[in-house]
Amino acid sequence: MVIKQMFNLIQQKLKVLNMKKILYFLCMAFFVLSISSCEKDNYEGPNAAIQGQILDPSGLPLQFDQGQGSMKIKMEELTWITEQGGQAITPTYLAVKQDGSYVNSKIFAGKYVMTPIEGAFYPYNIAGDTVDISGSITKSFTVTPYQNVEWVTEPFINEEGYIQATIKYTSNIVDGLTAPAPFKYRLFISPTQYAGAATFDALLTNDEVNVTANPITILSKAKVVYPNRTYYVRGGVNSNDAFKKYNYTNIKTVVLQQ
Repeated sequence: MVIKQMFNLIQQKLKVLNMKKILYFLCMAFFVLSISSCEKDNYEGPNAAIQGQILDPSGLPLQFDQGQGSMKIKMEELTWITEQGGQAITPTYLAVKQDGSYVNSKIFAGKYVMTPIEGAFYPYNIAGDTVDISGSITKSFTVTPYQNVEWVTEPFINEEGYIQATIKYTSNIVDGLTAPAPFKYRLFISPTQYAGAATFDALLTNDEVNVTANPITILSKAKVVYPNRTYYVRGGVNSNDAFKKYNYTNIKTVVLQQ
């Protein structure tokens, strides 16, 4: 009996010793990890900025949806490619504003290939433009839109209470490239300034209609019923290509007077 008690006591002491060892090693591991995490990060943060505009051949800014809905700018960084060319490039994409401007104030300095893509315009140079970005620079792109869309009669509220406008389009031709035909038109109406295919009032904005005439007179789907409210209006015509994005007029406003 005494021997058994002594044996149990020895086992308990060994367990305590093993627990102390385990706690010791855990504390050491935690200490090493803490020291490692406090080491200085040698990588600098984004230290450059780029801005610019998407222009038509006459130098005027093109109209788009806010964001990447109408188009985007593809950026491929070349800085870290090896001489053997074996490193894959993961592109990033810049969004544009309604007026065709873009800006990125948090970008790493380096050499990039930049290409406007997926818009209602003829394909940009397939190789893109190589741009050295350092400090703050401006880089604009000139593209040829499929359609130039203009107001013939700016939006107004007619006697029946509908928003009415007339637009016209002019198709652009680029030698050697197939011109997609005009496809659908719409009068986009929104309670915010971001009127377009991405943001519109579904109760007022007409459904897409096949282009069969030019100029085109368009009415809102319903009457305007809220007085003293500003409505933002923009006409659009898309083309029968792979993306079917819209070319737009600029934005006008109408208000139902009380």
